[in-house]
Amino acid sequence: MYTMYIFDDTIKEIKNWFRQKRDEGDVRHYAVPMPIEAASSSTLNRAQKNPNIILKEDTHLELGHPSVGSCAATLATHDSSLVEDCCITLVGPDVSEMEGQRIPFAQIAIACCEGDIRDTSMMMDRQLHRSAQSDGYMIRSVPHLIWARVSKQAARSGFSMFELGNRLIKSLWYECQGITGAEIFFVTTSKDDVSALEGIVEVALAKLRKLLSFKLGDDDTYECTTSLDCEECPEEPVCDSVRDVIKLRKGDRIITFGKDGGDKTT
Repeated sequence: MYTMYIFDDTIKEIKNWFRQKRDEGDVRHYAVPMPIEAASSSTLNRAQKNPNIILKEDTHLELGHPSVGSCAATLATHDSSLVEDCCITLVGPDVSEMEGQRIPFAQIAIACCEGDIRDTSMMMDRQLHRSAQSDGYMIRSVPHLIWARVSKQAARSGFSMFELGNRLIKSLWYECQGITGAEIFFVTTSKDDVSALEGIVEVALAKLRKLLSFKLGDDDTYECTTSLDCEECPEEPVCDSVRDVIKLRKGDRIITFGKDGGDKTT
């Protein structure tokens, strides 16, 4: 697939950002036990059904409230070296260390896959939204943002970012076809940190939005159907950022490396 490397630069930037935080001593790593037991798949399915609504008076804390900022992304790659399988990384305090607050929140999932990068990234996003919902943890659907509530009862029962990450990774393993490794990152420190990550992932999200606007052909080429010439199109900068990793067709031409007018196609 021509899209196999399209998010790799963003994933590397994300990993470098967390590596810098690790060097500053503000990072915790958790490992999901391997092997992942098959029995956990049915547990995931039960957790997704009819989660309770968490009212304000029953809320221990809110993660990613619009007033404090949030960031969410799901990115796939074919490069297994970019994914530390079954690893959960947390920058900032855990649930037990926070109470009665609105906390800036970032949640980023990356996965190694065998299938199409675009389709897998979208499948991951849908699956994580479903699997995150459970008694004691409720999220609201906002594209590429995340706004969640943790109930007082869940906090008293020991709900943690490890528990959440553990469930999300298992969900990706069991419910997303073709995934061979998955890693989750959480940030609960500051609005500045969340905004920094948002700036990094926006590059990938812009590429994803552009890919979704193209028609995918049987020969794995993407077709731009707009009537505008490339020089006139307001989306040209985004197209320029993806043309080196996809094969883009416009009419009877293959457009490559930011220039309209490649070789004639047959």
